[in-house]
Amino acid sequence: MAQACTDIDHRSRASAILRRIAAYTGVTVATVGLVTAFAGSRAHAADVDYDAASASEIEDHLDDLEAQRDQTSTSLDGLQAQLEAAQAVITATAEDYGTTGAQLLDVTAAVESAEDELGAKVSTLVEYAQEQSDKYAEAQTAAETADELEPQIADLEAQVTELDAQIDEAQAAYDEAAEEEAAAAAEAEAEAESESASSSSSSGSTAEYSEDAATAAVEFARDQLGESYVYGAAGPDTWDCSGLVVGAYDVSGISLTHSTYTLWDETSSIDRDDLQPGDLVFYNGLGHVAIYIGDGQVIHAPKPGDVVKISDLDMGMSIDGYRRI
Repeated sequence: MAQACTDIDHRSRASAILRRIAAYTGVTVATVGLVTAFAGSRAHAADVDYDAASASEIEDHLDDLEAQRDQTSTSLDGLQAQLEAAQAVITATAEDYGTTGAQLLDVTAAVESAEDELGAKVSTLVEYAQEQSDKYAEAQTAAETADELEPQIADLEAQVTELDAQIDEAQAAYDEAAEEEAAAAAEAEAEAESESASSSSSSGSTAEYSEDAATAAVEFARDQLGESYVYGAAGPDTWDCSGLVVGAYDVSGISLTHSTYTLWDETSSIDRDDLQPGDLVFYNGLGHVAIYIGDGQVIHAPKPGDVVKISDLDMGMSIDGYRRI
């Protein structure tokens, strides 16, 4: 009886030996076709121009790639399972029938178990030979199946690797696009807020003018001319800039906050051309405020060491805006 190959890990050699055994035993081996091939051409997600695509479009493309990768990975797992099954058949056949020792033991056991009659022993040997032939045929089919599966598995593994690279590229493109869109949205929001503030400022130029309160405020401020500046003071004989404004409007029952920054929020914006006596002018990053008295002049309490006095509207400090109470 022919000696079978003992190197079962080398399928090409095992396949050749199995074919020789099949020829020796007179068995015709037919490939049953156990391979479930990866059918059809490769499916590819639609190409996307990352430079021109939106984050949403890239995200959709990324979802397509990941779905394709999952499908390919599932197909790969299926083929690998078939390959393992085929290799198990080859291994089992080689272990049971593939060595001279194993064959000798099986034949000896078969002959010894048969009746003493020669015909019975021959019949037993024929049955053993048929069983061995059937197993070799099964192993031959498994070897051919394995040969068909290997290139398909290699192709799917290459596809998975390629898809992983495409997914990484798409993810990076999505992150960049999302960041750019977020920045653009923030910029647009800032511009909208600026336009809204500008619109509010323009509409503020039509703020209602209370002539009685404004006139009373100007007269009060004139009465304080020459009184000393003291930081934080709001009268009756010393003033700082916002304290003078608070005192001037208090005579009309209008309560204001002793702070230039808060005064800005408590008043309405107007245009320079709409200035009326009693309106406020803010300077120096809202660090100073004065009361407009008409004819391009203001009354204010300037600084330590100085007194309440009249100055030109444009007195050398940067003007932040014009407000009406």
